[in-house]
Amino acid sequence: MIFEKLTKPLRDLVPLLLGCALIVSGISASAETPDFSDLSRQIRQQADSVDRLQDAHGRHHIQLVEPLYGLARIQLSANRFEEAMANADRALQIVRWAQGLESERQFPYLELIVDIGIARDDWNNVEDKLKHYTALLGQKYQGDAQTRLGHMLWLANTHAQGARADTKQRRAYHLMQATRVSEIAVQYAQAHRLTMAPVYPELLFAVARAYHMENAAIRERGSVSYRLRELAPGTHILEERKVAITKRYQFGREKLLMMRDAIRDSEHFDDEALLASEIYLAAWSANYEETADFSIALERIEQFALERGLNHEQVNKVLQKINQVTPLRLVLNFGILKQSVQASGD
Repeated sequence: MIFEKLTKPLRDLVPLLLGCALIVSGISASAETPDFSDLSRQIRQQADSVDRLQDAHGRHHIQLVEPLYGLARIQLSANRFEEAMANADRALQIVRWAQGLESERQFPYLELIVDIGIARDDWNNVEDKLKHYTALLGQKYQGDAQTRLGHMLWLANTHAQGARADTKQRRAYHLMQATRVSEIAVQYAQAHRLTMAPVYPELLFAVARAYHMENAAIRERGSVSYRLRELAPGTHILEERKVAITKRYQFGREKLLMMRDAIRDSEHFDDEALLASEIYLAAWSANYEETADFSIALERIEQFALERGLNHEQVNKVLQKINQVTPLRLVLNFGILKQSVQASGD
């Protein structure tokens, strides 16, 4: 086994690194139980606000869209899906009527409608909405480049979620779309000189996650594996399984290395984020039993800790926090190192 070959001082971090590796393997944190009585109170208050605005301005005034959005969000949290969908769709129609069918302002409302569809497990409707959302991100997009990146990240994340929750018949489609959209987003960020933007590391992580999810499906064999390994659609010429997995491992690791470098070079991230990026790299190599890459990652973590004067407990806390994040998003700043420094100074 890979871990039996380690002789580094950080060897006892391996169990936590294994936990970190589970992030990309699909384990997510459990959701808290909502307080439905409090949500009902919030719904009444928000509905009253909508009614007052409607009485003052009419049913189709643009000032209604944000209160309707807020109302739909609360109703979604309360599992009142029909009401949430009606209010979200109404807000969307107002935006389109007031600002045009291609208005950039409609994206949050489309995203909310998709969220409601996912909560209802209505993936047929979700698929239609995602195709429309993708089309709006095309050549007629009216917003700025950085906001566009945020929409592309949301789309990639949603396809990744679809690969887990939608039917098996659409799993390969979602996996390939998650990979394609996130790869295009990274290239778009590079072309528009946005590699220092806070969203850029998230995009790189999304690509790595997409490749890992593809590898998980390839290992399972079956029709999804077949589609992912087909060199071109309809050719029935398949890439050898081991080659396909190794290639995606390398692609994903490359993106995580780029993520680390982007975090290191950006003013938006601190030491904790940089350390976390190193731990993600270690977890990636551990998951694939890549001994050499894993050992190199541990050496970097050890060197980082020595250079920054971090103790063993601080590194452990970062590892534990990373182990708690969901597989659909990246968390790099937890405040642990800052808290530790403050505590030591008291």
